[in-house]
Amino acid sequence: MSPDAAVQGSIWLVDAEIGEPLPDLLAPDDHREARVLVRLHGCPIGTLAVRLDGSPVPASWLATAIWERLADAIVAHCHEDGLPVPTALPPTGLAGGAGGAPLPCSWRFCVDGAELPLATIVITTCEGSPALVETTAGALAQTYPHFEVVVVDNRPASSGVAGVLAAAFPGEARLHLVTEARPGLSHARNRGAAAARGDLIAFTDDDVVIDPDWLGHLVAGFEQPTVACVTGLILPRELETAGQRLVEEFGGYAKGFERRTWDCREHRAPNFLYPYTVGVFGSGANAAFRREALTDVGGFDGSLGAGTRARGGEDLDIYVACIQQGFQIRYEPAAIVRHAHPRDLEAVRRKIRDYGVGLGAMLTKHLVRDWPTCAALLARVPLGLRHLLSHRSTKNAGKSTTYPSSLTRAELVGLAYGPLAYLRSRIGS
Repeated sequence: MSPDAAVQGSIWLVDAEIGEPLPDLLAPDDHREARVLVRLHGCPIGTLAVRLDGSPVPASWLATAIWERLADAIVAHCHEDGLPVPTALPPTGLAGGAGGAPLPCSWRFCVDGAELPLATIVITTCEGSPALVETTAGALAQTYPHFEVVVVDNRPASSGVAGVLAAAFPGEARLHLVTEARPGLSHARNRGAAAARGDLIAFTDDDVVIDPDWLGHLVAGFEQPTVACVTGLILPRELETAGQRLVEEFGGYAKGFERRTWDCREHRAPNFLYPYTVGVFGSGANAAFRREALTDVGGFDGSLGAGTRARGGEDLDIYVACIQQGFQIRYEPAAIVRHAHPRDLEAVRRKIRDYGVGLGAMLTKHLVRDWPTCAALLARVPLGLRHLLSHRSTKNAGKSTTYPSSLTRAELVGLAYGPLAYLRSRIGS
């Protein structure tokens, strides 16, 4: 076995909580690599890739490998939580001493006796599927105590959502079903926001597995009144196929393991494309907003998003709108959901093409909105193309030499079609 040795084939995804004794790892027979998510007090610290040889990985070896790779991040986490700083990671974990659990960040609002705000979880769907049941069950199992769940059926005439939820969650008072007949993810999210009673509204999709502390960490991110939006970490649910691994090479959905704040003033990304940088803020399947901020920016644009001709771009658009309105966006990696990546290569190609269409549509919206925005965007075009195409750019840094050129072409074709897609979506043709 060796750390960080990537291999082809199925990748076993496993969590390791280093505040507790570490286990010996024994992967299923058909896995030759493990990707270990290292957590401390539930918060993600980083990942470790381990090549497997069919024999168990001893806890002692795992502890040493984690410390060699992530010691700086572990020390920083302990500093932030006001805990004694460890000098090593024993197989027994950091329980006691440096590992004494701090006050969970989910409960920061309780420190001064403040009342916990009501939060609404909005799940959008078009199908009464087993995946929807699993996502809804995860939403209802949140450790944050003051919440409700709103499921928005965006295909009410044929989805079967009402019957599936009634059978799976009979008498669940915290669960509410609303319908939105207009197709499109943005319309569905806006309908969910209108039905929500909470001052904080968290959005997710019907194909994710939700971490039990997800909502609490999102809520805690609103500690400062200047924060309008909090996004979280999206990890793969599985990496069993070549298609799923290619989604991760493309960039995946994860935005790292460090808390970050973005705005239009001192907290800017050191990037010439900011705030139009693709995916820097997070993704729409893991984002929460203050109700008043959603109102101020006009909600999600119904011309963008899955289910429209634009096929996406609604999350990029609303993040840019928040920044341009003077709000702050907070990235909280401890708010974790796990996303079901497409399994087959053709589905991945369609997904990447749709991402390109959505990006092109979103940029077109901002180009035609007003002259100052148009001028600012046009000035970024040459460097933006270099960022998109260069193998040295941060966007393409994770792609291997075997990354299919057909996927790059699909993204570019989608991006080129984006302006027309946006215009057709606006006029409803």
